[in-house]
Amino acid sequence: MEKTIFRRKRRDEHEDAVAATAVRTRHADHDHVQMDGFTPPGDTPKAQADRGLSFADRFLREYCGGSLEDVTMIRHFVREDLLPDAEFEIGAACRDHFEPPEIPATVMVGVSDIVGGDHAVKMELEATIPHDHAETPVEVVELPPPPGYTNSAARTE
Repeated sequence: MEKTIFRRKRRDEHEDAVAATAVRTRHADHDHVQMDGFTPPGDTPKAQADRGLSFADRFLREYCGGSLEDVTMIRHFVREDLLPDAEFEIGAACRDHFEPPEIPATVMVGVSDIVGGDHAVKMELEATIPHDHAETPVEVVELPPPPGYTNSAARTE
């Protein structure tokens, strides 16, 4: 397996990166890309999610030969004090970037704070980029919500 690590440029010779910006592993028929937690700029959760998804799309296109169409998982870490409104804003940004049924699996986790400034959301993405970019058929299977599922608006905590 071949592995490529994408790192941010160091600001000075004493700074050492503690994490990669992304890691791409090459497999027989696809590349797997994991993008680390990044905090996009913006005044609202929707603006931050929108900028983050645009950044991810540009990164996947320029460095990995893929696009948002190849994203299989998004993890959003959202400040708890901004929920439930932020959940719906971030969801709207995702719907702006993904056409059904090409919506990736998504996890949204409420956190007490986000390191690195006054951000509403930190995002992580995973993508599987086929070496042969032929049209990939997509099968959609409608599932019922899991037992006990509620979204932020339906919670009474």
